[in-house]
Formats: sequence, structure tokens, C-alpha cells
Amino acid sequence: MMRDDRAVTGLAGLVRQLEAGSASLPHYPQLPSLQPMRDAWQQLHADSRLRIALQQTPAEGGPLNSAVLVHRMLDAMQALSPDYLRHFVAYADTLAWLEQQPQPTTSVPKRAPRKRTPKAR
Repeated sequence: MMRDDRAVTGLAGLVRQLEAGSASLPHYPQLPSLQPMRDAWQQLHADSRLRIALQQTPAEGGPLNSAVLVHRMLDAMQALSPDYLRHFVAYADTLAWLEQQPQPTTSVPKRAPRKRTPKAR
């Protein structure tokens, strides 16, 4: 059975869509000499995002307030493992970026509802 490229959906379709507009195309070679700069930029970006998140703590949140819990979690991560915190912030940024991507517009045909026949008594 041959697959039509238009019929490919899911993760494979998303990867193709992202590769179509990404900088990882063959005419944009990855330069290893830029890796230290990329690493520094990721660290700076994560620190900036963390600083912004920590400034937005509610003044009067209760102990189970979700914003207060996230603030305490970020503080604890920063104290215990700053590298893990940077990784976590980068992961959250990636998820937020993926959430903003346009969703595929494939429609799944709905089944017709079954007709109920009255039961004989």
C-alpha cells in the first residue's frame, strides 16, 4: 500500500512541517564553532526567563496557590541544581513554542449514530 504524502499526519507530519521552515536545511550548515555561543545564549535566555518568573509571584497567595507552589519549586531547583533548572526552563520554552504552532487541519469522519430500536417487553 502506498502512502500519499498529504495523508501523513501526527509526528511525522509535524517534523516535515517544521523542517520545511527551519534553519536545519542543507543550505544552512551547522557550524561547530558557534556551539559555545549557542550554549551561552541558552543559559542567558533561561536566566532571563527565570528572573521574570520569580518577579511575578503573587503577594497574597495561600500555601496551595499554584503560582506560589511554582515559585517555591523554582527557588528550590535554583538552590539544588541550577543546571537542571536551565534544562527545565529550556524544555518548558520548547513546549510553549510547540503549543503555538498551527494545528493540522485533518478532519476525522464521524460515524453516524446508531439508531436504537425499542426493546420488546
